[in-house]
Amino acid sequence: MHKMRSFIRNTFSAENSEKFRQEKFRHNHLCIFALSVYLTFEQLYYGFCISEPGSLRQKIFIGTAGLMLAYTAISALIHAKKTGQLTRGHKIYELSFGLSGFAIAIARSLILQNHTFALPSIYIAVIYGFAVFFYLSPLVSFGIYFITCASVLILLPLFHPEIVLITYVQDIVTNNFIAWIASVISYRRYVREYRCQQTISDKNEELQAKTANIQKTNQTLQYMSNIDDLTNIYNRRKLNEFLELEYERCRAAGKNISLILIDVDFFKAINDTYGHSAGDKVLEQFGKLLKQNVSLNNIVGRWGGEEFLMICPETNLEEAVCLAEKIRRMVQNDDFKLENQVTCSLGVATNQNIDTITNLIIRADRGLYRAKALGRNRVEEG
Repeated sequence: MHKMRSFIRNTFSAENSEKFRQEKFRHNHLCIFALSVYLTFEQLYYGFCISEPGSLRQKIFIGTAGLMLAYTAISALIHAKKTGQLTRGHKIYELSFGLSGFAIAIARSLILQNHTFALPSIYIAVIYGFAVFFYLSPLVSFGIYFITCASVLILLPLFHPEIVLITYVQDIVTNNFIAWIASVISYRRYVREYRCQQTISDKNEELQAKTANIQKTNQTLQYMSNIDDLTNIYNRRKLNEFLELEYERCRAAGKNISLILIDVDFFKAINDTYGHSAGDKVLEQFGKLLKQNVSLNNIVGRWGGEEFLMICPETNLEEAVCLAEKIRRMVQNDDFKLENQVTCSLGVATNQNIDTITNLIIRADRGLYRAKALGRNRVEEG
């Protein structure tokens, strides 16, 4: 019993998501457009080339062609508007095409059938074509097939009273039932395929989201590995990378590269007087000042403790000294939100033919040492 209930539930259940309904409508809409275009030309051919002029058969074919032409125009209009939200009109359009096809098949079967009754090819084509081409929920398709079957069984004796009931009931009921089963199978297969595609799509979206998060995390980690936490400028490891790259580039191009080594004067006294928190804020503000006033060509970072390093590619000694003096004045004129003035000492060095990176750093450090020895708050060459 449980398996039977499960089978019935699965057979008559329908996918209720809006996305599924839109996908199903797009498929059915495409089928309606293709079939209406084809049937318009087919029925016109039968009406004007096969049927006798003025006959009932010709009128039915031409009338059918006109109806199919109307569906072609409606399909083209719906496609042109590209409406995202399905309305009642879309549902009526979707169902009415199938019902119109059944009605035409029934009319032709009843009106054009002569003598002994047999299910005509048009009727068979419509009921099985409907099952194959269109995706409608089992409950909706059952209602359509039931109405079709009942209509034929009720109307056929009125048009052909000479036919014995038993000779056609079985064929009509059997073919409608088989066509409905085919419709259910086709629909369920479509639902399974849709759900599989949605599962794959959801998994892909989930994977893309995870990949994006991983990339974002990697970028954050990369940023954290290159940036000093306190001052928000490059750390010493990244400065060494830049220094190697820029030094080799400038040496290969035959151009100067200068270093400016900067030290906050009496930083220990700032910590002792105002506390380490205030000292951290001084370093933070110091890094901000350097970052805001450095050119795009130069690179600045925290070298360690209260020392900062500025790498100046394609810059000679005179230009580097002028830049260092500008930094000295800028620091001296900033209040740092402390009572006592904050100043800095700067050592400048420019590469020479006999230099290495290590020698260049040592000469900049010697210039810084000389600036401190001569009273601080000054710029000295290494």
